[in-house]
Amino acid sequence: MSYKAVSGGRYPRATVFKRNPSTGPSGPVFYTSLAAALIGFGLFFDHAATVGAAPDGVLTALHGDLARERASAEVEHVARWAVESRDHAGLPFLVVDKARARLFAFGADGRLIASTPVLLGASHGDGPAAPAATPAGRFVAATWLSARDDGIVWINPDAALSLHGIPSRLSPGHGAQRLASDEVEDKRISDGSLHVPGSFYRQYLSSLKGQASIAYVLPEVVPVRELFSSNETAPRFGFALEPRAQAAAGKGPS
Repeated sequence: MSYKAVSGGRYPRATVFKRNPSTGPSGPVFYTSLAAALIGFGLFFDHAATVGAAPDGVLTALHGDLARERASAEVEHVARWAVESRDHAGLPFLVVDKARARLFAFGADGRLIASTPVLLGASHGDGPAAPAATPAGRFVAATWLSARDDGIVWINPDAALSLHGIPSRLSPGHGAQRLASDEVEDKRISDGSLHVPGSFYRQYLSSLKGQASIAYVLPEVVPVRELFSSNETAPRFGFALEPRAQAAAGKGPS
């Protein structure tokens, strides 16, 4: 197995695995990521199965919350998609808007909790092989990796994603000043990891280190609706829409 450094740790290198018509996806990254999904969702499968369609009131409140935060249409599209489709499985989730260098934190009920500027990868790109770029897609919390890291780690079959509060031993130089800047390009400085103000991390995100959660990172090159849509097609990067059904069938992402 080959590894890559992600925010100071060693995690499986971003890889595009080959598919075999008779056996399906294979390789260490795939099986590690599938295990992450099963472990991360295991305690919540029964809960997720009983969650009904999102009430209209939740979606109306979500629209109002995001409007007050001046969220982009792309952020609202993905947040609404996650809630309507129950893709977040009743778990807390994040939406990261790379194009605007902003992070939105949502509770398990789908309501917006808070938002903040975020430092991102220095390079522009969405795929897992892009150097020093924050990969786009849907990521599942890897709590055992978070326990060994000074931040929070999420993974999918292609890449690992980590988030840290500033200051940390992995913070980019002049992180606080860059976060305060109005220029998005000033926030493009990391190795691909995410960095938020320490106060925001402690108040809203630190509890995610030890619990299941989802992170959605919006693309900046690929159209958002190609990765996250309301139809039955799974996102191009990350796990498919129904982890419970796939686990029961013994199948991985398709």
